[in-house]
Amino acid sequence: MGKHSDMGENPIQSKIREDIAAQGWSWIWVFDPDGGSPPFAYTIGFKATFGHPETVVTGLPEGTSEGVLGSVHAELESGATFSDGDVSDDVLEAFAVRFMAVSVDSLSDILTQAVEFYGGRNFEALQLCWPDKDGNFPGDEDAPAWLNDRQRLRP
Repeated sequence: MGKHSDMGENPIQSKIREDIAAQGWSWIWVFDPDGGSPPFAYTIGFKATFGHPETVVTGLPEGTSEGVLGSVHAELESGATFSDGDVSDDVLEAFAVRFMAVSVDSLSDILTQAVEFYGGRNFEALQLCWPDKDGNFPGDEDAPAWLNDRQRLRP
């Protein structure tokens, strides 16, 4: 799975390993206490358990992020896979989501626990993007600025 150290393990990494052993995945929620950047959450263990890219979601509260990532996990357990550009109505009941590839190299400074778990940047990640009430996703021509801002990842 990930890298192990005899020098004493980071307690966060210990929790991640316990979660993955028990349920096949773990997740981290990150927020800016000053509110300057949107919060984000990401999975650790999708690659190890399913051979699937890790998933990142931005701009949602902690509990919502956990629920969304848990829904992705449930879909993976059912045999689903997601790739760059895929739109799925199965992850959430109320609306479709879009998966977009993200560069682990450019985001390694914010996906720190995944990088540590895997012993480097040798994993892929997808950002799960959620739409506005009109069905626009970030980056769409008609997407409002707030939607793009709320779901931007800090490179």
